[in-house]
Amino acid sequence: MVVPYQSSAAGVLALLSEPDPVFKQHALKSLNDLVPRFWAEISEHIALIESLYDNDDMPKDARDLAALLASKVYYFLGEYVESLSFALGAGNAFEAESRVLGSEEYVETVMSMAIDKYIELCTEEQASSKQDKIDPRLQRIIENIFTRCISEGEYKQAVGIALESRRLDIISKIYEQVQDTSILSYAMEAVIDSGFSLSYRDTVLRFLFPLFPRPTAGDGSALAHALTRLLVTLGDPSLTVPLLVSLVPKEKLLAYQFSFDLVEGGARDYLDLVRTQLPAGDDDTKEIFDKIRSILTGQESVKLYLEFLKRNNHVDTLILKHTKDSLEPRSSIYHTALTLQNAFMHSGTTSDLFLRENLEWLGLASNWSKFSATAGLGVIHKGYYEQGMTILGPYLPQNGNESSVPGAAYSEGGALYALGLINTGCGTEVSGFLREALRSAQGEVVQHGAALGLGIAAMGSKNMETFEDLKNILFMDSAVAGEASGYAMGLIMLGTAAEEPVREMLSYARETQHEKIIRGLAIGIAFVFYGRQEEANQTVKELLAETDPILRYGGVYTLALAYAGTSNNDAVRQLLHIAVSDVSDDVRRAAVTSLAFLLFKNPSQVPRIVQLLSESYNPHVRCGATLALGIACAGTGMQDAIEILEPMTKDSVDFVRQGAFIALGMILLEQSEASSPSLASTRSLYSRIVADKHEDPMAKLGAALGQGLIDAGGRNVTINLQSRAGSRNTNAIVGMVLFCQFWYWYPLAHCACLAFEPTGIIGLDGDLKVPKFEFTSNAKPSLFAYPPATAPPKKETVIKVATAVLSTTAKVKAREKKKAAAEGDAMETDEKPDVKTEGDGDIEMKTEGSSKAGTSKSAKKEPSSETLPNLSRVTPAQLAYISFPADGKYQPVRAVTAKPVSTRGGKTTKQVEEKAAGGGGILILVDRRPQETAEFIQFETVIQPPPAEPVSTDDDDTTRSVESGPHIALDEDTSEAEAPSSFEVDVDVFTETLSDEDSLAKQLEPYEIICAMRERTKFLPSLLDRLPNLRYQKLIATTGRVNRGIDVNYAKEKGIHVSGTGSAGNATVEHIWALIMSVARQIVAEHINIRMGNPQWQTVVPMGLAGSTLGLIGVGRLGSATAKIAKVFGMKVIGWSPNLTPERAEAQGVEFIASKQELLGRSDIVSLHLVLSERTTKIINAADLDSMKMSAYLINTSRGPLIDEPALVDALKNKKIAGAGLDVFDQEPLPLDHPLRFLDNVTLSPHNGYVNQSNYEVFWTETVENIRSYLEGKPRSLLQ
Repeated sequence: MVVPYQSSAAGVLALLSEPDPVFKQHALKSLNDLVPRFWAEISEHIALIESLYDNDDMPKDARDLAALLASKVYYFLGEYVESLSFALGAGNAFEAESRVLGSEEYVETVMSMAIDKYIELCTEEQASSKQDKIDPRLQRIIENIFTRCISEGEYKQAVGIALESRRLDIISKIYEQVQDTSILSYAMEAVIDSGFSLSYRDTVLRFLFPLFPRPTAGDGSALAHALTRLLVTLGDPSLTVPLLVSLVPKEKLLAYQFSFDLVEGGARDYLDLVRTQLPAGDDDTKEIFDKIRSILTGQESVKLYLEFLKRNNHVDTLILKHTKDSLEPRSSIYHTALTLQNAFMHSGTTSDLFLRENLEWLGLASNWSKFSATAGLGVIHKGYYEQGMTILGPYLPQNGNESSVPGAAYSEGGALYALGLINTGCGTEVSGFLREALRSAQGEVVQHGAALGLGIAAMGSKNMETFEDLKNILFMDSAVAGEASGYAMGLIMLGTAAEEPVREMLSYARETQHEKIIRGLAIGIAFVFYGRQEEANQTVKELLAETDPILRYGGVYTLALAYAGTSNNDAVRQLLHIAVSDVSDDVRRAAVTSLAFLLFKNPSQVPRIVQLLSESYNPHVRCGATLALGIACAGTGMQDAIEILEPMTKDSVDFVRQGAFIALGMILLEQSEASSPSLASTRSLYSRIVADKHEDPMAKLGAALGQGLIDAGGRNVTINLQSRAGSRNTNAIVGMVLFCQFWYWYPLAHCACLAFEPTGIIGLDGDLKVPKFEFTSNAKPSLFAYPPATAPPKKETVIKVATAVLSTTAKVKAREKKKAAAEGDAMETDEKPDVKTEGDGDIEMKTEGSSKAGTSKSAKKEPSSETLPNLSRVTPAQLAYISFPADGKYQPVRAVTAKPVSTRGGKTTKQVEEKAAGGGGILILVDRRPQETAEFIQFETVIQPPPAEPVSTDDDDTTRSVESGPHIALDEDTSEAEAPSSFEVDVDVFTETLSDEDSLAKQLEPYEIICAMRERTKFLPSLLDRLPNLRYQKLIATTGRVNRGIDVNYAKEKGIHVSGTGSAGNATVEHIWALIMSVARQIVAEHINIRMGNPQWQTVVPMGLAGSTLGLIGVGRLGSATAKIAKVFGMKVIGWSPNLTPERAEAQGVEFIASKQELLGRSDIVSLHLVLSERTTKIINAADLDSMKMSAYLINTSRGPLIDEPALVDALKNKKIAGAGLDVFDQEPLPLDHPLRFLDNVTLSPHNGYVNQSNYEVFWTETVENIRSYLEGKPRSLLQ
């Protein structure tokens, strides 16, 4: 029997009006099933349904059904608040509905609304401290949700709701039931990494702490990591000290491990309080507590990591040598680039071998380059606090007095800065010396270095006396010293949110006129609010409302640092809004960069967020995107980030390329060629950019820094803004913020070393000695191997190899194919690229025998694991593969990695964690076989340095000796590097262009070397025959890679070398647009009117570019570049050329036009971009000019003969077209009586398309080099 299809609910609805309650109840039950189909019809009776719910005479079940029916109707109407209200009144009917098939979406929506409402009420109740009674019906639904989650094992969902609704009892209930510490770890991570307030976060952490079980050594769990993170986040000695005391003496090894882990992420003042509050101990425990106190100073960790970096130093010095040979040392920016590259690569290794071997280069440092070079010693010797004063002794101010030697102040200031870098993390002892040096300093350079060093060494000390010393320097209003004081004041008060210091800093920032001071104070204020979340909101609001962009810049960093690592949605949205709306480029760039500080715990999100920003029209936004990717994804090798950055290395703006190079270096830290396919190509790119003489200095600096970062710390460190225990890495975050300020001040780039985290496993026994032992990496060795060393250049002799020659026919076809392809490409470009190809000679063919020989050797199969000794490098990604042999003598007291471990029923199962987990580092080991004799690793002895050289003073002829120590001479007495060898030739310059060959031959006859400027002078065979002194291997040196004015083949036949040069910049593209803008805006006409005193103020109405059509004849390199700019103006771009295809046009974003006539007829502006040849001569003739609009303009920057010049003159005279912009002509220079000179609708320029300062620097620098090489018998850059 077929059930009839129901087309209306009218019949059932009619039953609602029946007086008998049974009929009404039946109708309500039936309508509940019909709501999804007839909700619109039922909604017309909603008032009746509500009245049934309110009718006390109805049975409770009927009233529940009425409430459920009303709830479902309101749900389909989109009135979710009303839907929830009636669902609460539905009671058991709603609970039954949750089990009905097909109601899942409705039930889930109502449940979500109920949870949100419950969380809102709970939050309001806690904020107001009033015990407002929550609707018991809502309470019942939430309790049911908790019960269902727990019964179904959805513990994390229940914990999340409990945290949001402040129901901590639920967390306790779940843990009591399952006894799984991963539940507590999850709750802890959720409250730390999400947007909860600081007060509630601390409440939750204090609630969770006693729930964690007492840790035991060697249980293999991640409990120690979780407890460490909790303790570091709270920073409360009253919780930490009892835990450490409870572990002594039975679990002393675990106490040592906790101490080392606390040092990794704990604030300086917190660790000091823990040390002072630890008991002295009795006879049995005194030694243990003394060791714990020693560990908590941080010095033990620093010494161990220093030894690790010294032993595993894998710096490739050939990379440094290549950079030194490629960059001009007398250029301050290039000298600084190499200084930073060397400092980063040797950071913490204490190896200054490169400096010692290149004293001549080092002696070229002057002024701030000298400051940076001296400060670089601090990066190299970072952590060598025991010898810091000795190393820097020759450069530090002697006896508290500044040297009077000219230039010595820069060395002294740099040395004080370096001293702070060396003592990072253990600077308590040196702070007093730096404070005294700051007070004694008279010059702003020394004050600058002392302030920076003091801020870094005493970071987070919260010492008000130090703050006052820095404030006194600030009030001197010296731009140089004041900037450093601003940074240092913030570093001293790091994370305090102290109101009075912030008020003083902000007040002075508003008063001073020095931008450097304002910037230092703005970032200093950001440091004060580090990690303070909502406590910074008011200050952020004030700073972002300032009219001064530098203070808004500080507001951006204050917001980022206050919410660092929280991924706070509101903060992210605010930064994104600033990135696209602020009027200051600096502020927008900072907003994009700052995203990294919010999202570094979730690096996979960053590429997706900055993808569109990386394509912004604003180069500052693009630059910010590069640094955001680099900082957030540092050391991950994340391919998504690399794919965004690689195209940006070819950006048209130099500082965007610079940022991309730096970011790639950060991301590819500690990657191998097996783990990252982009590693080899990136290294090759760095080398090519550094060596490219035509590359912009900013990009070269970026490539040099990228090389330094990718090999930082001898290839044994990573950049990680998260500590090994999962808490924020304060030093790294501060270091990266200061590094980002290198945009304004290069010496701040040194602070990147604060973020360098050694990545190794360092095992210690119970006596804190370093035993010899081995552990296993269960991965192929190549996956985490060091990059191969750069192969030194070799002089190889050419060996002739027997070849198999193809048939003549095949060779001819190959040449023809290559020639046709070259002509096709050349048609679309302005200049033919100088590409050297092979294949015209004999072609080598592999024979069958050689093939067999190549395959006969089977590749050795790579092992699937490797054994590593103590003090070995272990990258963060490698930690998951590390295991200790079960039968080994030593086992770690805690898990090697921080990944959570679930323990149920005695079984241990690792859970996958999305975020990068810490681990490794310093591990305390349990000796399973103490009866066996242990072998220990002896630390390297300190090599005593040679005595320091005496430094002369200006007062008299006496000298002062300085304390001996490892140092590099940077003093003024150091000999200067020799200038390059010179050569001398007689030079005559001719500025007049001679078109008469007789006159030209007479003028050039005496010369053996002729320098030709582009194609203005024609060197035809007839002229070359009349220049006898050019014969027998003489030289014509022209500019550019191609010169069609020289018969190069004939010159070669006569034994004449013809050399060329490269070029730089986008001069032609710039000039194309200069002409377009000039003719469209009638600039020349209006200029003449104003200069000639025309009383009519405006005489013409310019053409608007937006919406106009640009027609390109030729869409090669210059045409495509012109098209991109046209789109910025909102123009439509169409293109045609004899060889243009629809596919090539589409690739350049240009609409393909099938015929020249159609293009000319549609275009408002026509621009030519073709190479002159027989086919293209007079490609624009009289008929073509007639095809153009009368309002159109013609632009030609390619070659004059492309246009029929007499026809063009006629068209312009008779106004057949509106005008023209011409840079090239049939005859150059243009004759004085040429008719083009007398037309008022043409803008002329003297073939300036290739002329600019950058091009001329390249032209003539390389021309001189070509002449030098020729005179040395080694001609170079010869044209083919």
